Amino acid sequence: MVSDLKAILPGCIIKGSNTRVGDIKIDSRNIKKGDTFIALRGSTTDGHRFISDAIKRGAGVIICEKGPLPDGIDVTYIEVADTRKALEILLPLRYPKAKDVTLVGITGTNGKTTTAYLLEAILSASGKTPGVIGTIETRYKDISISSVITTPSPTELFETLSTMRKSGVDTCIMEVSSHGLHQDRIGALRFDYAIFTNLSQDHLDYHRDMDAYFAAKKRLFSKYLDGKAIINIDDPYGEHLAREVSTPITFGTKDSAMVRSSSIEVSSHGLSLVLETPMGELDIKSHLLGDVQVYNIMASVSAAIALNLPKDAIVRGICSLKKVPGRMEVVENPYDINVLVDFAHTPDALAKAIESIRAFTKGRVVTVFGCGGDRDRGKRSQMGRVASLLSDLSIITSDNPRTEDPDAIIKDILSGINGLSNVEIEPDRRKAIMLGLKSVSVGDCLLIAGKGHEQYQIVGREKSPFDDKEVALSYIKEVFGP
Repeated sequence: MVSDLKAILPGCIIKGSNTRVGDIKIDSRNIKKGDTFIALRGSTTDGHRFISDAIKRGAGVIICEKGPLPDGIDVTYIEVADTRKALEILLPLRYPKAKDVTLVGITGTNGKTTTAYLLEAILSASGKTPGVIGTIETRYKDISISSVITTPSPTELFETLSTMRKSGVDTCIMEVSSHGLHQDRIGALRFDYAIFTNLSQDHLDYHRDMDAYFAAKKRLFSKYLDGKAIINIDDPYGEHLAREVSTPITFGTKDSAMVRSSSIEVSSHGLSLVLETPMGELDIKSHLLGDVQVYNIMASVSAAIALNLPKDAIVRGICSLKKVPGRMEVVENPYDINVLVDFAHTPDALAKAIESIRAFTKGRVVTVFGCGGDRDRGKRSQMGRVASLLSDLSIITSDNPRTEDPDAIIKDILSGINGLSNVEIEPDRRKAIMLGLKSVSVGDCLLIAGKGHEQYQIVGREKSPFDDKEVALSYIKEVFGP
């Protein structure tokens, strides 16, 4: 009951009847009759603006900071000094089972999704029951829910973790974005393990600079971690972070790394590597393509060691994972034409994807890519430079232009390229993929980069169906068929 909150929220002022505290919501659009609405002040909007909407939709309790309130409506108001702190207090009480899930957080610019899939496979091979909250989807048991953003709201996270635990999940792997950390979306959650993959330029439309971007990522370790840190010390930011946390498990190629690769063999069918670890040498085989996967594998192995998972389950789990949607994913076809779809949308990720393909491709590497609109403009010229230098042919096209002019985005990309002898421009992404297919033959490889698992394209404010893999498949027969 509302009166019980006096002891839980010290200093709160209650106005109205002593009613029941219903399900907690922070988005007025999700309010059902009897719910409790907490008005949060965010980076772009203020939840106090939507109190009236929450009441219209049936909210029984409003938790807000001091200010003018609507008159003449039979709703109980609770005034607090800081609604975000109130939320952090209330959520663990409303969803106590969420705390019973072992929580593994993964942050970094690249590799979060693949590392999550790998660790999920290892946990399953160990007899655990894992769940995942990530960029592609939230999944556990036989449930799969497509994601809108990488890191959901605090209420969604607690509700999801509670539901996972009730269904038998014992460990949840969660991708944690810099936006989610900066905006305190993970609220009262505390992580048992946290993985840092790497840091390279991205999201500088949101963060002031790379230092601010790193500061957001570091919050996972400085504010939300109660357990063990797992850190890539080959990355300069990771090396810095490892010096600031207590007894991390480190991975990389340096002799000082606790988990390090000693040999790597790549092919068009996967890779083999030997890892030196605290539990001894691990001989690992993976179906995932490219040496870009080595760091993802080392990250997942390091986390598995921290979790005290069996050595044989680590090896079996990694081998059992056939693919990760939109991450160096093969577009299967009967014509022996090598086509890969990858989410690479940063300069570093694009460079590593192309270099990985180059290592197992005998012929030419053709890259189709674009850059998203209304996002970090500074990386566009860098991506143009990377693609033109590392590919035999670069086809520059649209990604999700959003509200920007696609031609203006392409112009930004071209500004990083010296000479256009190995560059084609085709703003229509469908036509660009067709052009890419017409440019390759057996022995070559076509990389379609930037959108990966996405099944839509955003032009203006309209989201239309668009799947790079499906588009490529629809054209392959037309180009290579009898």
